[in-house]
Amino acid sequence: MSKRKLLWPVLVTVVLFTTVLTVASIRKRLDSRTVKPPLVRPRQNPVVAPTTTDQAYVRAGKLWPQLRWNLKMLGGRIETPGRERLTITGTIRRAGDSQPLPMALTLEFPDRLRLIVQDGLQQRIVTFDGQNAAAVGGLLTSRERDFIETLVYDTADHFFAGQNRGTATRFLGDHFRLDDGAQQNYSGPYYDVYQTTEQLKQTVPAREQTKLYCFNSKTLLLERVRYESGAAPVEIQISGWQQIQGQQVPTRIVRIEGGQPVLVLTVSATVIGQKIDDRIFG
Repeated sequence: MSKRKLLWPVLVTVVLFTTVLTVASIRKRLDSRTVKPPLVRPRQNPVVAPTTTDQAYVRAGKLWPQLRWNLKMLGGRIETPGRERLTITGTIRRAGDSQPLPMALTLEFPDRLRLIVQDGLQQRIVTFDGQNAAAVGGLLTSRERDFIETLVYDTADHFFAGQNRGTATRFLGDHFRLDDGAQQNYSGPYYDVYQTTEQLKQTVPAREQTKLYCFNSKTLLLERVRYESGAAPVEIQISGWQQIQGQQVPTRIVRIEGGQPVLVLTVSATVIGQKIDDRIFG
C-alpha cells in the first residue's frame, strides 16, 4: 500500500519544520493517482561557481532530473531569450489599505522588478535591479523590501535560476499534505518540498535566508513558500496559474505573516515580452 507524508500547516521555524518533516517521513504514503517524476533524487545540490550564462537563463540539463518536469510545466520562458519580461496589471492590497489599489508590475528575468502603486493622486514606485532596491520619491520601507522578496525571490523563476547558480538545496521529500494526518479521507493537495539557503540582496546588508519551496505534486507548479522573517512565520501562497502565450503564470499572490495577510496581489492581465534595456529597474 502506498504511503503519504504530512506537511504541517503551521511553520514555527524552518528548522523545527524540517525536523517535523523528517519525523513524518516514516508515515509516507505515495498517491498512485498523482503523476510522479523519476525516483532517483540527489539529497544535496552541490555549490558551483556561477557564470554569466548561468545567471541569464536556466539550463534543464543542470537541474536534478525530477525538477526538469517542474521546469517544463512553466513553458520554457526562462530557458531561452525572447520572453524574459512580464508586464502585469491588476490590484494590490496591503495591510492597512481600506481597499485594493491599482498597480502595474514589471518583472524581468532574472530578479528585476518595477512596481507602481496608484493611491488616489499619489503614485509609489519601487524598483529592484537584482542587486539594489530603491523607491522613487522617498526612502524604501522595510515593508516594501518584504514585497520585493515575495515578488522576486519567492517565485518559481528565482528558484530555478538558483538551481543553475548552485544555491544550496535539499530535497525534503514528496507528497506532503497540509493537515495533521487526522483526516482519513484527505482530499487536499500534496507537495514536493525543497529547502534552500541563500543570500537575499533587497536588504542592507544582504541577509541569509532558509526557505521551503512547495511544488504541487500533481500540477508540478509552485504553490507555497514558507520561512521565518524576524519572529513571524511567513507563507507565500501562489495560485490561479493560467497559460498565457504558451507559458504558465500565476494570477494571485498572497503574503501571510503570523497568520495574517499583509499583501494580496491580484492579476487581471499579463503580457509576456522580450528583455528591454530601458533602465526602468533602477
